[in-house]
Amino acid sequence: MPDSSRLPASAWVLAFSCLLGQLMALADRGFNQSDGTWVLLSIVVSALVVGWVSAGVLRARTGRLVLVWILFAAELIASVFSVIDGVSTPAAMAILGLAASLAQVVALALFCRSRYFQRQRSRPGQEAEPSIAGLVLVAIVVGALGGLTSNAHGNDPAQQLRVGL
Repeated sequence: MPDSSRLPASAWVLAFSCLLGQLMALADRGFNQSDGTWVLLSIVVSALVVGWVSAGVLRARTGRLVLVWILFAAELIASVFSVIDGVSTPAAMAILGLAASLAQVVALALFCRSRYFQRQRSRPGQEAEPSIAGLVLVAIVVGALGGLTSNAHGNDPAQQLRVGL
């Protein structure tokens, strides 16, 4: 398989840094305390949305890629403020969150510079594609964990549908 058609390692780093970030958010904030039906609905919707967005990023779709850049930039800025603030989040967790957020931005930037990405932009769907199923599966797990995680303020209303990214 030529280098331009193989998924780059940066795509896997991106996937697992997002998984790590979501696991840290779950450890820091705890589980969603809404009614069970709403939590289940949040898990399903979050998993579907994150899976769909990740598939678009892996196929170099502009709209979904821009959305992810905006979300990652906002998360990186929030992580910097969390480290500076030092009150709302324990210092170790804030530093780990910043490291995960920075890893996500760097991995996405490297992915966008890869030959695979450039080929996706220039000839989408014209050649045999490598399977992105494993990466999308990791994204679905990230989304499901996002729906399971309590919101940042810790006061989950009984009826709340959340898409946790």
